[in-house]
Amino acid sequence: MDLRLRGKVAVLTGASVGIGLAVAEGFAAEGVNLVLAARQRERLEKVAVDIAARHGVRVVPVACDVGTTEGVDALVGAAIQEFNGADILFNNAGTGSNETLMEAPDEKWQAYWELHVMAAVRLARGIVPAMKQRGGGAILHNASICAAQPLGYEPIYNVTKAALMMFSKNLANEVVKDNIRVNTVRRRPTIRRTS
Repeated sequence: MDLRLRGKVAVLTGASVGIGLAVAEGFAAEGVNLVLAARQRERLEKVAVDIAARHGVRVVPVACDVGTTEGVDALVGAAIQEFNGADILFNNAGTGSNETLMEAPDEKWQAYWELHVMAAVRLARGIVPAMKQRGGGAILHNASICAAQPLGYEPIYNVTKAALMMFSKNLANEVVKDNIRVNTVRRRPTIRRTS
């Protein structure tokens, strides 16, 4: 299938396994150059070499934690240095939780907020200016069905994914004039192993 994406640039977080890796593979098959972020350097570098060899695209691995300002800065810096920005941003990094509202400490709330919400905010602030200069683009957030229908055993995950969905709607309103589309993906849980 030709989605007319050949030569575009995509930045993906959580890109070394699971959904992020599958999306990276799909983009590469369409001829999209990639800037891939994940925390585990060795696995990420292997993925980058493999995708580049199989699909003939440029793949830049950035080992970082996008749940931190420093991690986002490293990722944005690599995208700007290597490609002068990006046409596509896929915010996928995240993790499930398992706690009760009454037992979860503030530190856990803050860590999930940084990873699920602030990473998306910081990446948008870093990538959107160059995306505007490129004539527009697309930003996708993996928000999960839990953004609208919570799972009982993941209250922090549910709350932060709902916040991510609201951030997406507000960002969409702000950047639509710049030809930038913002969407959330709300897939439901499956029992299929994706990593």
